[in-house]
Amino acid sequence: MASTTYWYQSTAQECPTPLYYRLGELDASFDLSPEAAKQYVAEAEAYWENITRRDLFVYDDTADFTVNFIFDDRQEFANEEENLQAKLDDQRTESEQIKEVIEGLQEDYDELAAAYETRVSNYESRLSAYNAEVNKYNDRGGAPAEVFSQLEDERTELNQIAESLSNTATELNDFAARINELGERGNRIVEDFNHNVDLYNDRFVTEEEFTQGDYTGSAINIYKFSNDNELMTVLGHELGHALGIGHVDEPGSVMYYLLGDTSRRTPLSESDIEAYYSVCGQTESLEQRARAYIRSLLKLF
Repeated sequence: MASTTYWYQSTAQECPTPLYYRLGELDASFDLSPEAAKQYVAEAEAYWENITRRDLFVYDDTADFTVNFIFDDRQEFANEEENLQAKLDDQRTESEQIKEVIEGLQEDYDELAAAYETRVSNYESRLSAYNAEVNKYNDRGGAPAEVFSQLEDERTELNQIAESLSNTATELNDFAARINELGERGNRIVEDFNHNVDLYNDRFVTEEEFTQGDYTGSAINIYKFSNDNELMTVLGHELGHALGIGHVDEPGSVMYYLLGDTSRRTPLSESDIEAYYSVCGQTESLEQRARAYIRSLLKLF
C-alpha cells in the first residue's frame, strides 16, 4: 500500500487527467462575471480536448485545483495600454474625418473659385467696354438721351455684378479660413497622434514573456489580459502546463514562452501537439487510467 501511495504521489503531475478544477479568486476589478470566467476556461479546454479527443478537464465545485483571476499592476499596465490605444484610434478617426471635410470644402472652394474667376473676367470685359463707351460720348459733349439711358442701365447692372462678386469673394475667404482652421486642427491632431504613437511604441511594444499567468501546481493564476484572444491563449498555455507540458521552441505556439499575436486566437501548433503526446502519450496508458481511477476514489472522501 505504501509503495502504491508513493507511486501515485510521485507521478501525480504526469498528465493528471482528468484534471478536476473550479473557479477560485475572481477580482472584481476585471469586470468579469463568474459565469463568463467559467465559460472562458471551458473554451480554453477545447485547445487540448478537441485535438486529442480526450476528456482532460472537469469542472467540479469541490475541486482543490483552482483557476484564479488576480488583479495587480500587470492588468493596470494593460488597462493603460488599452486606454492609450483607444485614444490613438479616436485621434486617427478624427483626423480622417477632418481630412474628409477639408477635401469636400476644397472641392467646393475650387468650383466656386473657378466660377468666380470666369465671372470676374466677364465683368472686367463689360466694365472696360462700358468705360470706353462713356469716354467716347464724354469726348463728344455727352450722350444722346437714348444712349444715356442704356449706359445707365449697364452701370446699374455692373454695380449689381460687382456687389455679387464681392459677396462671392467674401464666401471664398470664409471657405479658405475654414479650410485653414481645419488644416491647423488636423495638423495638431496628427502631431499629438505621432507623439502618442512614439509613447505607445516606447512603453508597450515589446516581446512579452508569459507573465500574464502562471501555474503553481495547485492553481492557475491569471494576472492580465487585454482582450478575449489573449485570455484564451494564456488560459490555454497554463492549462498546458497543468497537463505537465513545458515550453516549446516554435514561435507562435500556445506553449511558446513569449506571448504572440493577440489579434486572433492562437491554434495549437504541431510543436504543441507533439509536446502533449510526449507527456500524455498517443493513447491513454494503463498508468494514466490507474491515476485517474485513484483520483476519482479520492473525490469520494
